Amino acid sequence: MLERPATPPPASPSKSRLVSPSKKKQRIPTPPHAPNFEEFWNVHAVNTWNDEYSPQKPLMSPKKNRKALQEDSDSPSSSPKKSQSPAKKTRAEMDAKKDFENRKHNLVEDFFAELDDKITENKIGDLAALTGGVKFVWSKTLNSTAGRANWKRETTKHRNLDGSITTTQKHHASIELAEKVIDDEERLLNVVAHEFCHLANFMVSGIKDQPHGHQFKVWGKKCSDAFGHRGVEVTTKHSYHIDYKYIWTCTNDMCSHEFKRHSKSIDPARHSCGVCRGKLAQTKPVPRKQAGPTSYAAFVKANFATLKQEMAGAPHKEVMAALGQKYRDQKAKGELSVATPPAGVEDMAKALEVVTLDSE
Repeated sequence: MLERPATPPPASPSKSRLVSPSKKKQRIPTPPHAPNFEEFWNVHAVNTWNDEYSPQKPLMSPKKNRKALQEDSDSPSSSPKKSQSPAKKTRAEMDAKKDFENRKHNLVEDFFAELDDKITENKIGDLAALTGGVKFVWSKTLNSTAGRANWKRETTKHRNLDGSITTTQKHHASIELAEKVIDDEERLLNVVAHEFCHLANFMVSGIKDQPHGHQFKVWGKKCSDAFGHRGVEVTTKHSYHIDYKYIWTCTNDMCSHEFKRHSKSIDPARHSCGVCRGKLAQTKPVPRKQAGPTSYAAFVKANFATLKQEMAGAPHKEVMAALGQKYRDQKAKGELSVATPPAGVEDMAKALEVVTLDSE
């Protein structure tokens, strides 16, 4: 028989209860002045009491308040993003892209013929033969997707002399390809295979209401299995990184939002960030700095009028020839010193600082 211990074990400490914060609104304490005192009726005294005991709320603009909350937050997402300038393409990458541009048209036709031969046994080519075959259109305005398959079936009925009716079907098929999205061979093969599955779904399987349904996935698996060694993997969506030619970045460190375009359609002097209204700066390609006027241009600007007066009546060609000879002579002797005029208001102010006016 087990004996009970002489000293009972200590009781487990009770858990502390969390006290909910008071939901009562803070109120200003009642002033100590009774109606029979003069301070009770003094507006200045009442306002002073209210200002002293009213709960203070710091006044802060929404922008500064949002910035303060982000600085106090410990989450990684609150740290400002630093805009990174895009890396410049190497010479090899530029040559590879140029080579792809030269042979992409033949590559599309050859690969589509391979797909039609191995996957559908040339059924798509035979069905579209009456309309000239499947057409490939390279589009500069197709930006929402990498490719798009278009198909239309035209049915014609003709009554023969014996009363019978002959039905003829023509299949109009085309594939649109986005020039600004498809920029390498592997991406081109995947887009063509994807659009080929759409045409096979429409023309061979006869399915028009389920573009990415079960039968599309069956065609996609056949293409992936047959051409997987060439990097082809047919999925239900195009998920490609688009190489935009121009990128503008918000200069606000708390925003750093990027605006990507295929053309130079954003003017930082006229447009601002749509997220925080900050200023925009072009980051791809980095704009070149404007070079100042050359020494010869400054020399012509400073001496042309004087030399033209000295050679009054001479043709412009002779004046410029004499001006060029004068420039070369002074440059050879080391006497060339041209004062470039100030470019802006700040430079003009700096120039005026050294001017002293003597009173008579």
